[in-house]
Amino acid sequence: MVIFKVTHIETGKVYVGYSVNDHPNFMGSGKYITRALKDLGRHAFQRETLEHFPDDTALSTVMERLEHWIRHFKADRPQWGYNESVLELIPKKKRLTKKLQVLLSPEDEAQLNSIILQKSMEQGRDPISISRYVRQLIVEHIVQETSTEKQFKIK
Repeated sequence: MVIFKVTHIETGKVYVGYSVNDHPNFMGSGKYITRALKDLGRHAFQRETLEHFPDDTALSTVMERLEHWIRHFKADRPQWGYNESVLELIPKKKRLTKKLQVLLSPEDEAQLNSIILQKSMEQGRDPISISRYVRQLIVEHIVQETSTEKQFKIK
């Protein structure tokens, strides 16, 4: 496995991705890099390998390093890169609702609805749907995990 960087030669905007088989013609599969390659042409981009990993490396390790490089190059910010932001990767309401229907048993759904109802009453607002509640939890978790204090915590 490899982590690679694709750079638009003229603007310097980058896309950071990974590949299992390291095919040199693979430039990434994100929606923004795909669009840029289509609009600007492959010849307008340069690809370079940032890191090589042994075949037995855990995918979680590769993903941690991928996240490091995306942050390093600010590739998830439209002015500097072609990677999608974390918020864009969170499932949209309809997709999340379908996934929740598969994952939640009727008992789980009833319990989650009672939690939502209780929190809504405590906060003095109308109850929200389960999918919206779960999306909010995901976003809160992402904010906590990407807080400045947590990023600079010495391990």
